[in-house]
Amino acid sequence: MVRRSRRGRPKAPFIALGLVLAVLASLAVVGFWPRGEYDPETLCPTDGDYSRTAVLIDATDALNASQVKTIREEINALRKRLTLHEWVGIFVLDEDNLVLPRPEVALCNPGDESTANPLYENPNQIRRRFEREFRAPIEASVERLAHLPPKPTSPILEMIRAVALDPNFDSTKDRRLIVISDLLQNVSEYSHYRQGADFDQWRNMPYASEFLELSLLDVEVDILYLKRTSSRSLQTHGHVAFWNDYFGAVGAVVQTLKPL
Repeated sequence: MVRRSRRGRPKAPFIALGLVLAVLASLAVVGFWPRGEYDPETLCPTDGDYSRTAVLIDATDALNASQVKTIREEINALRKRLTLHEWVGIFVLDEDNLVLPRPEVALCNPGDESTANPLYENPNQIRRRFEREFRAPIEASVERLAHLPPKPTSPILEMIRAVALDPNFDSTKDRRLIVISDLLQNVSEYSHYRQGADFDQWRNMPYASEFLELSLLDVEVDILYLKRTSSRSLQTHGHVAFWNDYFGAVGAVVQTLKPL
């Protein structure tokens, strides 16, 4: 009886591995390998939790070219700092955007080519998706700021409350709020122009209760403080102290305040 050489037998495990690698390579070439389950509109994972960053831009007063340029640079820097899957919402403040306000942008960072795994992902496709579906909408929302007309009121407290209650901002992960504003609250119920910025006086007003009841516990706040030439007498250390006291009262921590 002629015995077959064991050396000539096919190695089944190695053949299977080769087939798997070939399939992975083909998926990477065409870019069809999934990165998990995502909402196609928000690019956010459908399960699990992730960090949240809300950006509140006050456009109730006209922004000059220098301020728009700086805001653009700050938003670009923020975008580069976002972690993979981190949610970012951009809210533009005006008097018509208070009832169930919707962010102009509400997306999760899908990652760019630097986060791609070359074994089973197509870096070029991921880069195109990042540019088209994430970066472009953010840049478009900032460019629109230069063309917005001024508004007669500045409901800053109302908009901070709306952002705090937005379900997209609810997370057990890190939360950050970036406020780009002159911080000059101006509505019929309370105005820094008419009543000044005395926090103790304000907190005893009935109007203040709904803003003090909300929670921004452990939210990190960064303020880009828009300086107004016409409001130098109002934008004082006392005015800054009002907002430090307010954010402290609702559990947030002001990390930075940068004049623009």
